[in-house]
Amino acid sequence: MAEHTTVVNAPQAAETRPNLLRMLAPTVRDIAVPLVAYYALHAAGYSDFVALFAGGLVSGAMVIVEVVRARRVDFMSALILAGFAFGIVSSLISGDARMMMARDSLITAVIGVAFGGSALIGKPLTYMAARKAFSGNPQKLAEMEYKFANFPMVRKFHNRIAAMWGVALISESVLRVVLVYRLPIHTMAWLSSVLMISVTAAMMAITIRMVKRVKRSEPAMEAGYASVHE
Repeated sequence: MAEHTTVVNAPQAAETRPNLLRMLAPTVRDIAVPLVAYYALHAAGYSDFVALFAGGLVSGAMVIVEVVRARRVDFMSALILAGFAFGIVSSLISGDARMMMARDSLITAVIGVAFGGSALIGKPLTYMAARKAFSGNPQKLAEMEYKFANFPMVRKFHNRIAAMWGVALISESVLRVVLVYRLPIHTMAWLSSVLMISVTAAMMAITIRMVKRVKRSEPAMEAGYASVHE
């Protein structure tokens, strides 16, 4: 589930040049804990549905803990929690373990659509997230807002990154839904996580590489910014 938070923070996090493994650590943690819960309960003799349901509750609890710790509910957290609520209720009504597994794919698809839509309307989620990340640094925030407002290359970069994440997330979610209904549940329990981490890691690596490429073109932009503020 941390995948979604990581996705939103990837472009501005890349701007501070963090280690890719460190960026992926929350995603791996938040996926591994529910996965361990599933296999532990399954080994103890519980059904796939009960084991997956317990894993889903663990995931939901972890998201709630993060929200309480941050003392705010942002768009992504609200979307994830809404997806959990929908998935749990629909799964309880149907009693279908596969539907519960498809729940995560639905959340991913909705987030992908949000990224793609934000690029189409010129308000990329990557930029919105970057503004939020730099809210505690007025100077950095002002510089970033100036570049976004005055340099088409920066706006094009954010729109392109948001669109790329949108396509990647939607494609990955569709693939996971297909596999959920074609492969055994105990196989998809781990394969779903592998697909999620693989796509997230690949997109983060691509994003970081694109950020570095844009940074090589920044001297002219920074010179223009400095002259305006002299």
